[in-house]
Amino acid sequence: MGRISKKKLNSEVEEKIFETFWETIASLKNSSDVEQFIKSLLSYTEQLTLAKRLAIALLVQRGYNYEYISGTLNVSTSTILAVDRQIKLNAQGYKIASKKAGSKRLRDKTADALASFLLSISKPARYGSAKYRLKKEMGAKIAKRQRKRSVL
Repeated sequence: MGRISKKKLNSEVEEKIFETFWETIASLKNSSDVEQFIKSLLSYTEQLTLAKRLAIALLVQRGYNYEYISGTLNVSTSTILAVDRQIKLNAQGYKIASKKAGSKRLRDKTADALASFLLSISKPARYGSAKYRLKKEMGAKIAKRQRKRSVL
């Protein structure tokens, strides 16, 4: 993320700036408007950082291990741990975002689609290696959940 000035803002000014920021985000009605706003506001690196944190949260909530998440998203285990810790401490932001994403079935489908995509683009693993076995197991778990969901 970007750096901020070391000079402290007046607390009233800071409060008004945040109020305007939250209200602006809340007023955006569709994903296209949000996308344009975020792309104008944040650098690509900042966007990617936030998107990776959300992906980490989805994968952690689906039970994927740190090694898999780290390898597919190219993030450190300390980043995964920080997101996982927030989830375990009942971070309201992740809960609200999860509810907004829709029903549990839709969230599961979205998380599985993300995991499946990440699995397909991750670096190839040498046959018989630990990463090969991990990728094979994850692929099997995703396929099993998708079959189970299609029966419902």
